[in-house]
Amino acid sequence: MTRARLLDLFSGAGGAAVGYHRAGFDVVGVDNRPMPRYPFEFHQADALERLTEHGQEFDAIHASPPC
Repeated sequence: MTRARLLDLFSGAGGAAVGYHRAGFDVVGVDNRPMPRYPFEFHQADALERLTEHGQEFDAIHASPPC
């Protein structure tokens, strides 16, 4: 059985990602700053560019942009 994939944009250190992982998702994080302790696959990149290029590869998308 394959787990659903979630793209975590503006991921920060991964607090929300842990919750999604516990709910059954494989999580991939994206942030424009380095996040060396992000607990899952991580890409340092512009979140909206990554969404445009790879968003269709995911079953769900979560975004928490800074104010």
